[in-house]
Amino acid sequence: MDLKQLQLLKDVVEAGSLSKVCAARGVAQSALSKQITALEQDFGARLFYRTGRGVVLTEFGQAVMPRVHTLLADCELLRAEVRARAGVPSGPVRLAVQASITQIIVGSLFQHVRRDFPRIELRLMEGFAGHIEELLAHGRADVGVFSRYGDHRLRTDEALATDDLFLVGPPGHTWIGAEVFPFCDLGKVPLVLPGMPDGLRLMLTQAARQAGIELDMAVEVDSLTAMKEIVATGGGYTVLTRQAVAAELQLGRLAIARIVEPVLTRTLVLATTTHHPLTSAGRTVADLIRRQAQPQPTALAAPSTVADEATGCR
Repeated sequence: MDLKQLQLLKDVVEAGSLSKVCAARGVAQSALSKQITALEQDFGARLFYRTGRGVVLTEFGQAVMPRVHTLLADCELLRAEVRARAGVPSGPVRLAVQASITQIIVGSLFQHVRRDFPRIELRLMEGFAGHIEELLAHGRADVGVFSRYGDHRLRTDEALATDDLFLVGPPGHTWIGAEVFPFCDLGKVPLVLPGMPDGLRLMLTQAARQAGIELDMAVEVDSLTAMKEIVATGGGYTVLTRQAVAAELQLGRLAIARIVEPVLTRTLVLATTTHHPLTSAGRTVADLIRRQAQPQPTALAAPSTVADEATGCR
């Protein structure tokens, strides 16, 4: 048994098929089957059941895979640390970014890494804030960039920038006619928002409770793209930052009105996993994100909070 065989085992488990791994690696299926058989002989037990659709792990295989993942991750970390001691950041960095800010960060970050740090392998994941926090907690992401709302922030969060939130709707609709939108009127419009326990949804629910209004949830959508499409086609309104809908604003598909009384804010934060030490490559990527985010000191120093301003609607 060696690390190459363990990596092969991991690849087969993730693909669920020997033929898919053969195609990806450019090897004959007979050669791959021999390697799996040799590994099973080394372990002294079968690892896979063969099915009509591919392969699935046996009970023994399911029992040993967590240890295999740990060994491979430790090996990759060791490689990265050895490279780091040579003074050249290298190796994989798993970056998890909230969907609403992907366009702001990802393109220029990848260009910068490819130009100045070609030995760093960026691996991008996208999702809502809660999913990113879970990835970081379990060590499946190394660096995360996501949103906190209002004054909710953890000790491990590093604030990058704070932005106001806007009511988002189709151009020309009644509630988007003015530049500002009183929070008290939020209960009068059908809303398209992520499901609980998303941070934005929790913040809006808390603010509505404090203001004595009830939100009208038209639909729960855990996809930013779907959310914006539903709103653009007249299915309701949502709440986002200006940056999250910049492309749609330019195309005239969406329009916005700044939410006031109280002003609601979104703080962009950077967080890193505590599951394992951050490699030199990971630290390099985090530093590049800090430089790119262009913090707004004034906004971060005194953010508007729901608790301070939501005193009830008249």
